[in-house]
Amino acid sequence: MERSADFGSLLKLLDDENEVVQQGVQRALMDFEGDASHDLTALGIHLKSKEARLLSKSLHAGRQKILKEHWAMPASNLRYPDGDYESLESLLRLISDFLHDGVTLRPSLSDELDILAQEADPAASTSLELAGWLFGSKRFAANKVAPFDPRNSDLAWCLEEGQSNPLGLSLIYILVAQRLGLTVYGVNYPGHFLSLIDSREGPTLIDAFHRGRPILVSKLLADHPEISGEATKAVRQPCSLAAMLLRVLANMNLAFNKADRFDDAAITQDLMKTFRP
Repeated sequence: MERSADFGSLLKLLDDENEVVQQGVQRALMDFEGDASHDLTALGIHLKSKEARLLSKSLHAGRQKILKEHWAMPASNLRYPDGDYESLESLLRLISDFLHDGVTLRPSLSDELDILAQEADPAASTSLELAGWLFGSKRFAANKVAPFDPRNSDLAWCLEEGQSNPLGLSLIYILVAQRLGLTVYGVNYPGHFLSLIDSREGPTLIDAFHRGRPILVSKLLADHPEISGEATKAVRQPCSLAAMLLRVLANMNLAFNKADRFDDAAITQDLMKTFRP
């Protein structure tokens, strides 16, 4: 797509107080579809923190537009634990691009996952070993400081920062495992997302948020007969790919509402409505 002829001049108008000028700037920035990071790099433009925040805010409407236009109704093959991981990753990549600031240059989600899988390949021949490599080593850790930060759902950001919430960490685990030919499922446990693998001892839960701690399903159920029926069902049966995606959107919706970003919350609610019952 042909970009604006003079991007530098456009940047100088970002904080112009004239309403007509601002409307023109916003229209011009829509051509960038929410992301000007490659343009900034190509032109050698280095923004100060305040300028970067202002540009990111101005580009946000473009990211909203792209998310809404490119979101495809989740296919029926996401309704199973062994579903279409390519479609799942495509939608997660779209979410990551939406949550990105549109100013900082970074690799795509898929490229970052490819790189991580290549690094893990020599050290992780089983799903349990991969959990230890990712979480026991502290390569990836719990984001306990900002559990409601929307960026916990931006997996590209999580890969760069090495932290996320339970769902974000589990999704990284699952998607890297897919690249290595290993099997890791999601467990839609109430209040705390987990992963499920087969180990020598039997079906085993992996708690990515707590350094990849393994928990035998049989031991959990034997030691905690008080857990709810919903929780018992969750640990016995891995969830669908659609359930994971819905939980990502639910987390985003909660985070946006807490941050008073109600227009973004409304978008996530609309996306959640696209799932077939």
